[in-house]
Amino acid sequence: MFRTAAEQTKISSAAHRVRTRIAMRCTAALLAVCAVFTTASCTPNGAAVGDTQDHQPAIAHAGIQRADMLISLIGSTDVDRDRLVLTAFATAKLHASYVSTSQVSDPVTAAQQGVIDMTNQQVHVIIISGIDVTDNTADSWAQTLEAPREAGIPVVLLEPQTAPQNTQLYAAVFTINDRATDATPIDQAIDAVINDEPHERDMMVTTNVA
Repeated sequence: MFRTAAEQTKISSAAHRVRTRIAMRCTAALLAVCAVFTTASCTPNGAAVGDTQDHQPAIAHAGIQRADMLISLIGSTDVDRDRLVLTAFATAKLHASYVSTSQVSDPVTAAQQGVIDMTNQQVHVIIISGIDVTDNTADSWAQTLEAPREAGIPVVLLEPQTAPQNTQLYAAVFTINDRATDATPIDQAIDAVINDEPHERDMMVTTNVA
């Protein structure tokens, strides 16, 4: 069948639009699949994010450089302790943001919202100061801490009053002891967690950093 040039152009344009729609749908489907696998790969089986290594690997990986680390400290009512930690990070030239909860009507909700906000900002580690999980807050804390876990962000509990029962929700517990000579400098401890290097679950740390 003979077609004019105008008809052939019209048919070619229609075919191009169909191919474009198909390509866009395929791309969207691939992106969705990649997103699922990316999220799944961030969540280790049977371990907390940042606490998956039992021993130092034979070949060390590059990891996140200290100058690039983004640390978030979710504060507590003990502002002096929080200030001590922030000062230590500043001395070690580590960038740390702070979410204050000391002057709000509902510190628990403020702390939990801080965790969600910092997860959305894709920081490298979230430190929660003085967490106190009770029967009334256990479920909300569990739901809150699932967010950084699914995002592949390790959580550290700083001198918790009561930690969550699910130990896969946090990588380590830090207890400050500035008098102990064998305490780990807090900047080195947080470096180990961020880069998923072998470390103790319960770590005695010092804010006396070089």
